[in-house]
Amino acid sequence: MVIKDINGEVLNTLPKKGTEILLDKEAIEVVEKIVREVMFRGDDALIEMAKKFDDAPENFSLKVSEEEFKEAERIIENDEELKEIVNNFLVMAGRVEKFHRKQLRKLNLSGKWITKTTGKVGQVIVPVEKVCVYVPGGRAIYPSTLIMNTIPAKVAGVKEIFVATPSKKGKVSPVILYLCKKLGINEVFKVGGASAVASFAFGTQTIPKADMIVGPGNKYFILAKRLLSGIIGIDMLPGPSEIAVILDHGNSYHISLDVLSQLEHDPDSNGYVISTNELLLEDIREKTIETIKEAERKEILSSSSKNLFFIKVDSIEEGFDIVNKIAPEHLEVIVEGISYKNIHKFVKNAGTVLIGEHTSTVLTDYIAGPNHVLPTGSTARFSSPLGVYNFVKFYNFAQWTKKELKKDKTIVSKLARYEGLEIHAQAVEKRT
Repeated sequence: MVIKDINGEVLNTLPKKGTEILLDKEAIEVVEKIVREVMFRGDDALIEMAKKFDDAPENFSLKVSEEEFKEAERIIENDEELKEIVNNFLVMAGRVEKFHRKQLRKLNLSGKWITKTTGKVGQVIVPVEKVCVYVPGGRAIYPSTLIMNTIPAKVAGVKEIFVATPSKKGKVSPVILYLCKKLGINEVFKVGGASAVASFAFGTQTIPKADMIVGPGNKYFILAKRLLSGIIGIDMLPGPSEIAVILDHGNSYHISLDVLSQLEHDPDSNGYVISTNELLLEDIREKTIETIKEAERKEILSSSSKNLFFIKVDSIEEGFDIVNKIAPEHLEVIVEGISYKNIHKFVKNAGTVLIGEHTSTVLTDYIAGPNHVLPTGSTARFSSPLGVYNFVKFYNFAQWTKKELKKDKTIVSKLARYEGLEIHAQAVEKRT
């Protein structure tokens, strides 16, 4: 679909798939039932669900055993192809760790800081203690999800990191288990979807209660995160993948591949290609149609491409106004004169920005270093990619001497009495 003239009203009418799951009453009822079952029946409910949905065997165990870890290691070590894949994921892990260690230092997310008003005040920064990383199963295996969610937690100093992932016939991917060991994770649990969120929110006979759960998943998992977010901490409510491209030049075929690389994730994925050059837009559109015909995930792309819009603008400035309204998960910027040095002057709202025609979104999906867990559904207007900061929290402190209290007691007591809180006032007056 090519849109030649666009304004704020037209932009608001463009369908943004994925957010409607939050209002899916039928799915919400399913999630509420699962949560109640796990809350009151614990392991028994989880084992029943694993047998029903994951074809788990009779002797099914919720926790991955040490023997299963050893078997995974044997499989990897005896398969050259799998060994190479795992080694590539470890290269990725090294780059992701490098980025997040730099993030920790730059944001100064450890220790404490102190200042003085009358007494001493400040904040202490502490890591969350127990975190569950959810690694979805189903259509494919996602070791990159494991890495992207685990490493910032480790760098932040989280003491206990658990992994939850659905099993298939009671088995977990050997690649996932092998990488868990390499990342220092020794506790992996075979639970999926909404039941995973509930089990770590409340704890069961086998599964420990966690302080936080992070990671993507299906709509039931997302709805469970939202439902239980007041009981267990969450990172975000991720929706289908999104990409926007703003450009004034570029290789049409390469751009079509980048767009489709995000649209192949999910039938509800969204895409926007924005340019001043209508001929370029038409060429990218044609290349996209041609590529879909030969794609492995043709069925998914046939659906998601309905959510792909080609937008003609009169100026690049107008294009960036649209980009900042869309607030996309991924944004490619292929515009003459724009680089990492001045990108901040143009982009205000995006999950991650890929600058220049050689910087494919796929780089940040895997080995660039920045996290690929990104805000979707326009939530980049007010939220950020997953990072070390998600896994730390702050508490305030204050310390007054008797002399300092005498100095402040009058103003404090007057403020308290104005708000009708007599005992508040007396609490400072009676000390001096």
